[in-house]
Amino acid sequence: MSYDIHITRANHWTQSTESPISLNELKAIFSLKNDFEYSNTFSISAPIQISISGDFFIWQADDVIVPFRYFEGRLTVSGADEGDVIDKMKEVASELNAKVQGDEGELY
Repeated sequence: MSYDIHITRANHWTQSTESPISLNELKAIFSLKNDFEYSNTFSISAPIQISISGDFFIWQADDVIVPFRYFEGRLTVSGADEGDVIDKMKEVASELNAKVQGDEGELY
């Protein structure tokens, strides 16, 4: 199981629906960023093809593709253990007047 990191306005990411970030707000902010693309599916071509439905803002930096998934008023990145990914999450959170928080409630 991968560890998730969230961008949220809530005191704790599990309460994100109480202080939600709206999908329309995210679409407006991400539309101004050349390194992000919106998609309603995210596909992975590993040994098998997997497609996941949802609202994704896909960040591409060099050869790395990172899906920021919107769900229940927050953005979530699974397995965000690389410094560049967390730095990008902090950048986005700052623009949203939000914070970056791990599954266990720790702040980044």
